[in-house]
Amino acid sequence: MLIASFLFALTMVFAKLLSSSMGSVEVTFWRNAIGLILVLALVWHKPIKNIGGRPGTLIFRGVIGTVALLAFFYTISATSLSHAIVYGKTEPIFTALFAFVLLGEKITLRSIAAIVVGFSGVAVLSGLEFSYLNIMGILVGFLSALAYTSVRSLKAYYDERTVVLSFMFFGVLIPAVLMICAEFYTSKELAFALNPFVIPHGLNWLWILLMGVSAAYGQIYMTRAYFYAEAGLVSTISYSVVLFASFFGILLGDVLPTFMMVIGAVLIVTSGIILSRGKKG
Repeated sequence: MLIASFLFALTMVFAKLLSSSMGSVEVTFWRNAIGLILVLALVWHKPIKNIGGRPGTLIFRGVIGTVALLAFFYTISATSLSHAIVYGKTEPIFTALFAFVLLGEKITLRSIAAIVVGFSGVAVLSGLEFSYLNIMGILVGFLSALAYTSVRSLKAYYDERTVVLSFMFFGVLIPAVLMICAEFYTSKELAFALNPFVIPHGLNWLWILLMGVSAAYGQIYMTRAYFYAEAGLVSTISYSVVLFASFFGILLGDVLPTFMMVIGAVLIVTSGIILSRGKKG
């Protein structure tokens, strides 16, 4: 998971570099197109063996993961890397709520306190201003919780590469359809999902290649971590991506976080770690 976090932070760097010349939908498309080719090559070298049995969940993971990625890359293009990634790390807060509301799991006072702390962090981070950008950031955490929860439920049925392939496949298909739609229709409310295609040029091709490779291997290592280690441990280690992304963001020239942003981030990360450590593998 530590390796995955470093690779995901690198993916964010290349996405940020590309966002100056193309929309977030196209960035999502290229991120998955390169990754899909790479993972298919790995599958060709070592064929997949699946038990199968949950195709609906597999498709759900691919679709929800893609929509979460569209929202995530939009936040990367519109704000700093550290700001974008902290919003994404609200995922454990929503996971705890899903377990209680949808699955009927018991919720402890400790978890309730952590959820309150987490949403307090969101309020501080957003400055209680729920703009389009802030809503997209929160949506990333909400959808990521759904996607990661489905990963855990698939481990007994599918090879880890099958799960990654599902995500990559829909991550190419959905953005491609959206870019076609964007040629005929635009919407302010769907700014994160409707961008026309722009032909890459110059260094953009290098950023696309590096983004796709780092994203694919990050996805493989992340999926492997959730397959073979306790969810609490994996989720806790995943917070290292905040440090990696913040460091890379400073190198790219991002504005240093304000005091209130740091407080909000600390509350969200603390909440997530408390909730994550309560999970069982």
